[in-house]
Amino acid sequence: MKKETLKQSLEELNHGLSDRMKKALEVPSVDTGPVSRWIQTCAALERRLSDGVLRTAVVGTIKSGKSTFINSMFSGDYLRRGAGVITSIVTKVRSSQRLYASLVFKSKDEINSEIRRALSFFPALGSALNHDSFDIADDSDRAALSDALARLDQQYFLTDDSINVNVALISSYLKGYPRVKGIVSDHPGTVVFENGHFGEHREFAANDMLAVYLKDIRLEIDSGGPGSNIEIADCQGSDSPNPLHLVMIQEYLLGCDLVVYVISSRTGLRRADINFLSMIKKMGIMEHLLFVINADFNEHDSIEDLNRVISKSAEDLSLLATDPKVYAFSSLFSLFSDLRDSLTKKDSMRLAQWETDRDLAGFSVNEKKRFDHDFTTLITRRRYDVLISNNIIRTDGLARDFVGWLSMNREIFSSDARGGDTLIKRIRDQHKEMDRVRSMIKSTLKGAVSQVEKETRAFVDRFFDAKNGDIVPAIIDFIKNYTVPYDRYAAQMADKGFADTLFIVFQGFKQEIDRYMAETVNPALFTFVRQRETDIRTSFESVSQPFYIMVENTLSEFFGAAPSSGESLTLSPNGGEPVMIESIKRANRIDFPNALATLDYTASIRTEAFMKLGFYRFISAMKKIMKKGDAQRTGDLSALKSGVVRMKKETEASVVFHFKNLRENTKFQYMFRLIEAVSETVYKRLDDRFSAYAADLSRIRDILDNDRSDKAEAVLLISGLVDDVAEIRKDIKALKAGVRDVYAPEPA
Repeated sequence: MKKETLKQSLEELNHGLSDRMKKALEVPSVDTGPVSRWIQTCAALERRLSDGVLRTAVVGTIKSGKSTFINSMFSGDYLRRGAGVITSIVTKVRSSQRLYASLVFKSKDEINSEIRRALSFFPALGSALNHDSFDIADDSDRAALSDALARLDQQYFLTDDSINVNVALISSYLKGYPRVKGIVSDHPGTVVFENGHFGEHREFAANDMLAVYLKDIRLEIDSGGPGSNIEIADCQGSDSPNPLHLVMIQEYLLGCDLVVYVISSRTGLRRADINFLSMIKKMGIMEHLLFVINADFNEHDSIEDLNRVISKSAEDLSLLATDPKVYAFSSLFSLFSDLRDSLTKKDSMRLAQWETDRDLAGFSVNEKKRFDHDFTTLITRRRYDVLISNNIIRTDGLARDFVGWLSMNREIFSSDARGGDTLIKRIRDQHKEMDRVRSMIKSTLKGAVSQVEKETRAFVDRFFDAKNGDIVPAIIDFIKNYTVPYDRYAAQMADKGFADTLFIVFQGFKQEIDRYMAETVNPALFTFVRQRETDIRTSFESVSQPFYIMVENTLSEFFGAAPSSGESLTLSPNGGEPVMIESIKRANRIDFPNALATLDYTASIRTEAFMKLGFYRFISAMKKIMKKGDAQRTGDLSALKSGVVRMKKETEASVVFHFKNLRENTKFQYMFRLIEAVSETVYKRLDDRFSAYAADLSRIRDILDNDRSDKAEAVLLISGLVDDVAEIRKDIKALKAGVRDVYAPEPA
């Protein structure tokens, strides 16, 4: 059975079960409250199956061909190619029945906050305007900032030979505002481009001065593509000079099912690739990678030359990944082949030239086919096993409870008044037993919450400990060991002065720390959180296991031999429904404290005091000291060294303060909330089993005392439904076997 067939079969069974439940609402005089709730659950399961999106991140360095690769998957030139390096927009693309682009713009407060943070790095702008009150919508503020930026010395435009991201950010915002001023407001706004206007989204996505205003881009493409339930994310280059971009990529990677890493055949595997892949390995998602060597036919004279690059890249990748899955093809050749009837004359000539080399062209076509096959297999295996298996458990559980409810009501309608007292006594006794088990479950889960919270508190405190933890001591060591090339700044101080030079040193220092945070701290933090989530899930599954059995036994006693039709179905190793952490987090809106916080430490840890008070006062003191000395150059250099020492101490204190706050937020705003939500979810699942049989005894007595002829009709209707659901449960059992066949381990 194919995976799509498996999903379709489950949808049909769920729909059939829902139809029988709706039919049961016609049974007269009974309490149909439980049935109504089950119908809602069936609808929720149906939505979950339909909305089960499989996410794929396409990553790689700048100019590796990521956008071209995605265009080739959708057989059209839909995404911008050759995007800039300043803005980082993770563009999400899905197959659809329409051509649709949704662009979400940042709010005015978000924009102003980013600009104010960037302004704090430029002392030369300090006298030009008030950083704290800058408003992008204020004409005078924009004019003052534009004038100040024009007068800013060129030394600020580069940091360690790369573009200064703060200057670029401010400049882009100023240049792009006239175009977006009608869009930007106090709240995030959405602009949609559909059908013939779809291409207009590129004006914003491909232009740094406009893309900087974007918060999100989602595209829907009507050309087929990899499937409507698969999202492909075009991520910014991993070697972007702005560490913030890397963090955005990391956040998407955490929630995706598969990663496609694109490597240009022009360069092969570079140091930037190695660094990024090492980070991915630290995040624990290396096994979810496919590697695509994007072949540039213009760079290779023969198939032998391309194979040389492939072999070398595969050899290098094997040092990072076990048995890496490597594919090599030309995304542009594949794209042009699909678009041959609509290509420009120039592109048609390029395609014709490439096709003359049959070895290269044939190799690329075959490799693309191999990739398409493996991509589909791997991404569905990664997600469908969880999606399908868990929903089979839920569907079968609903069917069992529905049969039990039907059986109970059939027995009620089949009894006469004389046997009513015995039936009511049995139901009342079982209600007492259910209440006893309920109380036991609640008490045990309450104790489990306390124990898991205690363990989690210890783990979190130990992880964030400033002296012996996993990340803070390493950051402090990085700060202490950071070296400044003083000789490089000697001439600059003589020309620009001490204050400006010290700020330039700080910018370079801050950017290196940000990079360290993104490349080293974030992966360790993500890995820790994922491990704690796993521990929480395991703990509650272990605690709940005996209760699932106890609930089953209690309900069996309640119904005697009558209730169950077909064997119980268990796919979870603990005997009950698995705890789905991601689903619980979404339902309760529980999000881990934003990973961007690891780059925001300067804004949250006395940065303002450091930059505006302590730092300026320190500079003033240094100037006074320097005026007293005769050896100006020696004094400048000595003052700079002293300034760096002070800068490091302030930053170290800031980092410790920041991670102390992050530690508390991790415990109270994330971990403890998640523990409570998991406990409530487990309890509700168990309690729902009992709630279905909390029959209204007065209503039962009313039915028993009534000799109406429609009692026979009710029994006939219920019996028919019992038989129908028994058949559905047989089909569910067969579906279980189908799951085992589809998801059986592949031969080694």
